[in-house]
Amino acid sequence: MARMRFRLPRRTAALAAVLAIAACGQPSGPAYDPSAPIPAQVAPGTTVTVADQQSILKTMLTASGELDRLPFTVKFADFAGGPSILESFRAGAAQVAIVADVPPIHAQIARFPSPIIKAWQLTKPGVGMVARPGVALRTPADLRGKKIGYAEGTAHQAMVLRLLRSAGLGKHDVQLVPLQLTEVGEALGAEQIDVAPLMEPINTKYRVAHPTAQALPDPIAQGAQSGLMFLYAPQSALTNPATAAALRDLNGAVERARQWVDADKQRWIQTYYVGALKIPAAVGRVAYEGQGSWHPIPLDAALVKRQQDTIDTLAAFDEIPGGRISADGSVDFRYATTP
Repeated sequence: MARMRFRLPRRTAALAAVLAIAACGQPSGPAYDPSAPIPAQVAPGTTVTVADQQSILKTMLTASGELDRLPFTVKFADFAGGPSILESFRAGAAQVAIVADVPPIHAQIARFPSPIIKAWQLTKPGVGMVARPGVALRTPADLRGKKIGYAEGTAHQAMVLRLLRSAGLGKHDVQLVPLQLTEVGEALGAEQIDVAPLMEPINTKYRVAHPTAQALPDPIAQGAQSGLMFLYAPQSALTNPATAAALRDLNGAVERARQWVDADKQRWIQTYYVGALKIPAAVGRVAYEGQGSWHPIPLDAALVKRQQDTIDTLAAFDEIPGGRISADGSVDFRYATTP
């Protein structure tokens, strides 16, 4: 069977997209005011498009019944990773998205700031660092000399850099292979790369299919991740009073849906992993346990500092064009009291 070939550009498509978006500048319209009051009621006829990932929000909100209780129309569009979500924001095709820690940072890099409006801490970040069969991987030091595939502009990028830093390794000690998020598992399976971070349920599916493949112990892999999960929205959406009010209500609905998920693990495995993702229940069970629960955390100065720490990690590895940026403005504190 012919092996798949993945191009290894000096400047990746994700970074090129960020720079292109930055060159376009901000859209015209009212200026974003993070102190402007959010209306108490959502205006009739309001529609919000959610940039979803693996249909998780759509499934949660629909199965829990929370979607039907919202006083506005919600549409869903699935995207794979932060770069494609940022493009959807720039095009006005989506008003809110679910992501981990790096995509809001890339939005700042692109000078298209999209503040965080809801935050959770995952008890288990749900991403494993996995090697192809035949490649030894027990400690971060084993990454030396390896081809490491990762999705730039996602939390996987920061995870890889944190692991390198923990082993005292630099970019020159490994071969970093930026790929699209949808390509990473494929590239590992095709042995075009040696190691990659794999999210659930791809991580579990890969390890079931390749039982001899080694992976970093879970405590090490988890320690290289912030475990943060966000809802974030472009400033244009937050400036629109009707959309801003709808996003406040959506925050509460998503949190109640999360509580519905945690109330019955088996129901969620059948509903999401088996029903939505079409994977076996046994694989879904392992994937669910690998990610754990989400716990809401405050939108406060401590969260901004955590984002700054991630920015500093990217900057230390020269992964931010133009150098270090500030995390100030990365959180819309008006949503801090959302139930």
